[in-house]
Amino acid sequence: MSPNSEPRVYSESGIYSNLLLSQGRGFPLYRPEPINLPAEYQQKGVAIGDVGTVTVEGDFDFFFNIYLSANDRINANVPADFVPLSPYHSEDIKKYSFNPGNHVSTASIYKMGGFSNSTVGGAFVFNCTAPNGAVLALPHGADLEKLVNLANMRQYAARNAKSWYKYVNQTRGRELVNGSLFLITGCEKARSWGMATFHDVSPQKEFWL
Repeated sequence: MSPNSEPRVYSESGIYSNLLLSQGRGFPLYRPEPINLPAEYQQKGVAIGDVGTVTVEGDFDFFFNIYLSANDRINANVPADFVPLSPYHSEDIKKYSFNPGNHVSTASIYKMGGFSNSTVGGAFVFNCTAPNGAVLALPHGADLEKLVNLANMRQYAARNAKSWYKYVNQTRGRELVNGSLFLITGCEKARSWGMATFHDVSPQKEFWL
C-alpha cells in the first residue's frame, strides 16, 4: 500500500447485494423488513408495482405504487400528475414456493449437511471456499410472486419516468441519479431468514446461521 493510499471500505449491505444479485433471485435487500412506513404497507410489505430505491443501508425506500389510487392510504404522497395504471390480470402472475431449508449463496459457499430443526427456527452450517461471499438462509422457505406480462408496465414507466425522478428529487429530496429508481415486477417473501457476508477471510471457515 502506498503511503498516500487509504484502505478501501466495504459496507456489509453492498457486499451482500452485489454478490447475491448474480444468483437470479431478484435484488437482495440487506434489510428486507418495512421501516418507517404506513401500517398498511408494513402489513403487506413490498408489492408488485411499487416504485422506490435501495438505500446504502440496504433497505427499500418506498415512494408509491403505480396500481393504487392517489388517495390510497399506502400512497401517502404521489407525483402531481399521477394517474394509476389499470390493474394486471391474475393470470399474468406466476407463483413459486421454495421449501424450508432453502438458501441462496455465492459459489464460494456450500452448505454442510442438511437443514436442522433441532433449534428454534432451524439451523444451517456453511463452509466458505474463497475470501469473499454472501448467503441468505430461509428456515421456513419463501414464496415468490412475479408479473410475467410486463408490456403495459414497461410502457407506463417509459411515459412517466421523467415525472417520477422530478417528484422523487424535488418533492422527496432524494437527489437520485438516473437508473436509481426501481419498479417492482416481482417479490420473494419469507417468514424468517438469516444472512451473512464475509470479505477477506481465510478459506474453509465454518459458520452457523
